[in-house]
Formats: sequence, C-alpha cells, structure tokens
Amino acid sequence: MKTGVWLHGDSLSKRDPALRNYPEARSVFVFDRPFLEKAGLSFKRIFFLYECAVEAAEEMRVGETVEEVVDWMKEQGVEKLAVTESPSPRWREMVERLRQKVEVKVVPAEGMVTVPEGYPVKRFTPFWKDLGREWS
Repeated sequence: MKTGVWLHGDSLSKRDPALRNYPEARSVFVFDRPFLEKAGLSFKRIFFLYECAVEAAEEMRVGETVEEVVDWMKEQGVEKLAVTESPSPRWREMVERLRQKVEVKVVPAEGMVTVPEGYPVKRFTPFWKDLGREWS
C-alpha cells in the first residue's frame, strides 16, 4: 500500500517523525487559504513556513487542507496517509475529516530534547545552552 506524508505547520521539517517512519513516501504541505485569511499571520511567518516547506516537502499546495490532501493523494496514487501528531484542536478536526475519506496513520510526535528528570527549566537561554547541543 503506497503511503504519503502530510506535513503541517506543527511538524514541518526534514526530521518530521512521519517522514522518518516512511522514508520512501512522497510528502505534501498545504498553505490553508481559509485559515491564513482568518489567522492574520505576518508575511515573515508565512515566509518562514514557505522556507520550511521548500526544505521538507516534495510538493506544496494552496487551498483547504483536507480537500488538497485528498486530491494530492488521488493524483499521486497514495492509499494511506501518515501524519505526525499535534496537540492542536484544529489538527485533530482535520484528521477526523481525513479519516472519513482515507486511511490515516498518526505518528507520535517527539520532543525536541530530552530533559533530565529534576532539571530546572525556568528560562530558555540557560536551558538551551545546556541541552541544545542535543539538537544540533
């Protein structure tokens, strides 16, 4: 069964867990026009998403995410969709809508770094100086 990966704004990286679990899969990112029109994101934020998508996704589309992902799957001959989980209620709603149309495999998200038990995470800069090299 051919699998595709949907990359979303909460997991838009070449290190995305769904991409790593399905290294042979094609990938897509959708600029959700209805969401972007309502969200009022700055040009800098949209451009940042674009730069990440260029690096991580094989294809980018513009439109309503669920419709675009389903159309992309048909065009690519993809039968199953893999996506990295997100805590976003909007993401959950889209996954439920996708599940009504296609088979969806949710891949668990990973933390950026492993925080040792009892480590006092109070401010970002000292935390990152100590633990950030794990990501580099």
